[in-house]
Amino acid sequence: MYYPIQIPYILDLSFQKHIKYSETVIDELSDFIICYWDMISLTDEALYLENIIILDGCIDLVVDFEAKVIGFSGMTSTDFHFPIHLPAKFMGLRLMPNAFHQLTGRKPQDALDKLLPIAEIYTDFDCDLFFSLSFEEAREYLIGFISNKMDGFVPDTYSKLFSKFSQDPPSSVSEVCQILNLSQSQCQRNFIKHYGLTPKVVLSILRFQKAITILTSTKSRPSDVLEFVRYYDQSHFINDFKRNIGLTPLELISRYQ
Repeated sequence: MYYPIQIPYILDLSFQKHIKYSETVIDELSDFIICYWDMISLTDEALYLENIIILDGCIDLVVDFEAKVIGFSGMTSTDFHFPIHLPAKFMGLRLMPNAFHQLTGRKPQDALDKLLPIAEIYTDFDCDLFFSLSFEEAREYLIGFISNKMDGFVPDTYSKLFSKFSQDPPSSVSEVCQILNLSQSQCQRNFIKHYGLTPKVVLSILRFQKAITILTSTKSRPSDVLEFVRYYDQSHFINDFKRNIGLTPLELISRYQ
């Protein structure tokens, strides 16, 4: 299964000090939902922080519980300056790439680099009730609501593609086209339709997420990644890594350890 890495508590020490971030896999939703996540202040002090949200190809259903805002949102590049005003409570469901398009029928571009209010998708979502609940009750309401909306859906080819490629990302767009039996122009159109991203960007995400998974789950050195992830060379790996996370592989390992 594709499970992208989001590690704000590693990338920003002030985040680690003032916010608790956690992720939970919900097995019964795993066809379309990667995880439930929340971010909760550890202080009542009024503070301003910036979160780094790593590009992962996903669109999340995001809740700012204090501001009473809920909607779908994803990115076309890593957001290095996502503002957080404390005290705050956030929760969300991280959808598998293409799940937003398959479940709602909407273009991913409608929710990329912006927030698409849930009411524009599901008119039966009771926002007033939702925000009148406790944080824990709202979590259960959200999970139950989305579970009902998933009923009857089976992941299609594009909802399973990231998981299919996550362990061994293809080396080129041409290889992706060959595997999917598509021309390059068809592949380009289909990826834009289902992910809102080009095949080249999708491959970059898959390679980067594989690399960061290796570096944060084992005592590997950056040079070891080249044995498992098909970068052209070490320079390509380092540049791609820094573009996606703002750190070199060695800087990440130093912080993580």
